[in-house]
Amino acid sequence: MENADPLISTEKCAACTHLRKKCDANCQLAPYFPSNKTEDFQNVYRLFGISNIINMLNSVDDEQKGKMAENLILEAKIRKENPVYGCLAIERKLRLAIEETEKELEIVQKQNAFCKEMAKSQMQK
Repeated sequence: MENADPLISTEKCAACTHLRKKCDANCQLAPYFPSNKTEDFQNVYRLFGISNIINMLNSVDDEQKGKMAENLILEAKIRKENPVYGCLAIERKLRLAIEETEKELEIVQKQNAFCKEMAKSQMQK
């Protein structure tokens, strides 16, 4: 017979599955790492370790724990993709794109001003 309460799962969370332990109703990690987030948990676990994960989740208010878990997952995923620079590589790439776009905008504004001046001088003739 299936469990009628959707909040109570008979399936182990990704954390308890990875750590090979029993997943009980009081599991701190179950809400943030359900069984379908095994790879996410493994990435976070490799980067931070279990005690740091729990400490970081406990360091924020209950309503912010979901966001904290999302940030840990994102940081671990980025660090896995770029182990040397992690998030810094993305920040540098975005900063470069912003600088290039600002330069392009400056050129377009100068061209626009030049065209306006040319149009004014044509109208005065």
